[in-house]
Amino acid sequence: MRKLVILIMLIVGLFSQKQLVNANMQPKLKKEDVLFVQVNRLYGGTRSFKENDGYEEAIISKVVNWINTASPSEGVIELESNKTPVISIMKIKMKNGDVAVIEPAYNCVSENQVKTCTIADGEVIFTGNNKKVRLESFELYDWLLVGWKYESIGAPKDELLEETLYTKYYSYLDKTYSDFVLCPKIDKIERINGDTRRHIVHVSALNYSAHHGGALFDRIHIALTDTPENGVKINKVTIQNGISEKESRMQCRRES
Repeated sequence: MRKLVILIMLIVGLFSQKQLVNANMQPKLKKEDVLFVQVNRLYGGTRSFKENDGYEEAIISKVVNWINTASPSEGVIELESNKTPVISIMKIKMKNGDVAVIEPAYNCVSENQVKTCTIADGEVIFTGNNKKVRLESFELYDWLLVGWKYESIGAPKDELLEETLYTKYYSYLDKTYSDFVLCPKIDKIERINGDTRRHIVHVSALNYSAHHGGALFDRIHIALTDTPENGVKINKVTIQNGISEKESRMQCRRES
């Protein structure tokens, strides 16, 4: 019985040690520390996503989240030969001057003294902070290979229209709500008695002060009427405190 207990303790200890090693290998980046992300493809061009662009900042946030939530994976990290081309590579430039690199991972098989390496589906190699680790993330892998090419250039037309409308209605708000300028959305709009010039509008936005503070966002909900004879009239304002991270990402169109 005593031997069985000792054996179980050894197994638990080894498992815990492996978990600790994996945890130490897991890269952790902060979105606010990233200056820009640049992707280069061997055949297919290049593109940069900058931190100071409001729309591209959301893309950087998405990429950083994939890196931080990727799972450490076992397999080849360093290829012995330079014959295998790097078909796509991502460079992440930090504000302190550091650069992290992400490239596809490979699986290698030796047969008849010939080693063949093929790209590993869903896996990448992360190099940064003097360490190199193999990670599994299908989202990050797909984006590295092709996804970045299909990101919209600038905010979509519907977002720009919503921002324009919100800016108009924002000027009618009391200064008490001046902080609510982030990720504005037109939640609902309807005609009054079918008249194309008169509308009931429901809009919302997040408080900017929580943007870099690490706190949960608050969300404002505004109900108003917009008519030629009376102009804009704010009918109701409510504040939803501490919404979930998922809700805030949906508000900013970063999650469906």
